[in-house]
Amino acid sequence: MSRAGRALRRVAPLLIAVLLGAAHAALAAAPLAGDAAQLYEKAKGGRYFAASARLGPEIVPTSDGRSLLTVWRAAGGAAAPKHWIVSLHGQRGFATDDLALWSRHLEGRDVGLVSVQWWLGHGDASGAYYTPEQIYREVDLALQSLGAHPGSVMLHGFSRGAANSYAIAALDAGRGKRYFSLCVASSGGVGLDYPPTLAISAGEYGPRPLAGTRWITSAGGRDPNPERDGIAGMRRAAAWLSEQGAIVVERIEDPDLGHGALMLGAKHARRVLDVFLLAGRRDE
Repeated sequence: MSRAGRALRRVAPLLIAVLLGAAHAALAAAPLAGDAAQLYEKAKGGRYFAASARLGPEIVPTSDGRSLLTVWRAAGGAAAPKHWIVSLHGQRGFATDDLALWSRHLEGRDVGLVSVQWWLGHGDASGAYYTPEQIYREVDLALQSLGAHPGSVMLHGFSRGAANSYAIAALDAGRGKRYFSLCVASSGGVGLDYPPTLAISAGEYGPRPLAGTRWITSAGGRDPNPERDGIAGMRRAAAWLSEQGAIVVERIEDPDLGHGALMLGAKHARRVLDVFLLAGRRDE
């Protein structure tokens, strides 16, 4: 190797670190304004806002200024984690609450968390939420800025977030960056007549886009909507995923817990993380 080549090899890690640091700074630089600022004020009324605020996350406006994302590194500092989780809250939820719920399970792990505020803060009609395409746009922009690599990210959706996660995973695998090495559907079944699911069936994300994607489904036996989001509903979701060519690596079923059993039982959240991170180590 030439002298110039050896010199480049020595400085390359520093250059990468500088570029990533600049990307992180750019991601966090824009202040909230307009709709995003109003939505953040509304999030302050969330059940777990105080806990999330103590974590000191970056609050990042979306590209259209309508909403926001929270970005948090479990290990602290600005160093880029090897692994990321993208999480989608449930009906009329808040990204800040989602952050607080995940944080208790991530301590000591080399993981970053991006929580997407995909509810726009008013009403409950479909127009009150980002579409899967809009969610994926924001996720892609954030992960690019954070230096996340394909195959280094876990997608998690809870309840209505899970119901949309199937289309988001299809987008990522069919015509996206293939970020997601594992997808987790928590207490949110597949609605075969739900527009995002119909888009998968219609081939809008490519032929059989979910084929080869890896999934964990989670449900509680005391879910108030057992046929949709409970154990029966999530078994049907797992069967549908298998029909699409996806790989359901595990089904978490807790007969004693209700809606959101994954987060209600610490052992279940730890199990999901172990599956995700073990697969990541094998791929390194």
